[in-house]
Amino acid sequence: MPAFFVASSDIHGAEITLTGDLCHHLRASLRVKPGESLWLTDEKRRRYCVRVTLVAQQALTAEILDQRQGPVETAPPLLLAQALLKGDHMDWVVQKASELGVRTILPLISRHGVVRPQSDRIASQVARWQRIATEAAQQSEPWQSPQVLEPLESRRFFSSHQGTCSLLLAERYKTVALARVPLPSLPSEQLTVIIGPEGGWAEDEIALALAQKCQAVSLGECILRADTAAVTALSIVQSRLGRLG
Repeated sequence: MPAFFVASSDIHGAEITLTGDLCHHLRASLRVKPGESLWLTDEKRRRYCVRVTLVAQQALTAEILDQRQGPVETAPPLLLAQALLKGDHMDWVVQKASELGVRTILPLISRHGVVRPQSDRIASQVARWQRIATEAAQQSEPWQSPQVLEPLESRRFFSSHQGTCSLLLAERYKTVALARVPLPSLPSEQLTVIIGPEGGWAEDEIALALAQKCQAVSLGECILRADTAAVTALSIVQSRLGRLG
């Protein structure tokens, strides 16, 4: 059973009340019944084992049987800045990045990207990605829910980004192997992995990124699709940080 994400405001003493989408999912999709046990995690990195006591149309109530605090963070949070991809490739990256423990996902509007978000659909699209991210993360049981941000123009991102260590995947460019580049080690720092579109980065995007102290890195001799590159890079980074393997 996944560890579902809840807000600490839903917790009242020894009881938790769930409403909205999560209540509907548990009641209608999973058909949870009174007496069943669930695992819930709040934004304060506390995880609860609960027993369902009441299932109603608009709310689900459960009693807390046990709770535990998440382990102390020992590595920096990971941000994925991913150039928008066409079709369901972006959905797939959001899903897999969330499974791999990425804390924040930022879609980028890049020069060579074929996807241009429509202003009247951005809110609904971000909400959809957030649902994908949350559901994926619940399956892998992290101690914090990932956050999906609104799409941002790549030049604006490169001009303003202040991460401790920012790694730009740039094929056919002077790079350092991702497996060897130095990584930050403190949870107070931030590590950013930046993945371009299928058409690659424009020269001005790379120049601006390097001017902002981004480190150009590569995954080796093979040129991977953007979605494959994202998952590969995140897996390497999380392994090196001690979160995988």
